[in-house]
Amino acid sequence: MSQVEPIKPHEWQDGLCDICDGGHCMEGCFCPCLLVNKTDELIEEPDAKKVHGCGVWCIGHFCLNLCGGFGGVLSCIQRTKIRKRYGIEGGVCGDFWRNLCCPCCSVIQQYKEVEKRRDALVNKAGYQRPAGMPRMG
Repeated sequence: MSQVEPIKPHEWQDGLCDICDGGHCMEGCFCPCLLVNKTDELIEEPDAKKVHGCGVWCIGHFCLNLCGGFGGVLSCIQRTKIRKRYGIEGGVCGDFWRNLCCPCCSVIQQYKEVEKRRDALVNKAGYQRPAGMPRMG
């Protein structure tokens, strides 16, 4: 197993503009709907070995963007969900502005966050469900 950096509590693991490392830059900039769906899958099933780009969140994000560029609404909801799940400081207003002003960067940051937290938990001693996280299925 590769060495995983320790998780910084109460903060994002990467800055909003740290989009180029991690291999998701092109996907987040040109097909953000795919990354939004992958993020949702990791939120719902953190120990999933493979996540899929196509799904409900992808279709919703794509359709909302076609209807006036409102895909950021789903990304904002997702960002708030990530923040609350992992105890990251911030608020809904900040989530909204980050998704409005820099939607690609925000989508990439959100995916990297759930990916890094999943990797840290898996490498720690197998996946451990965070407190307060409901079991799905």
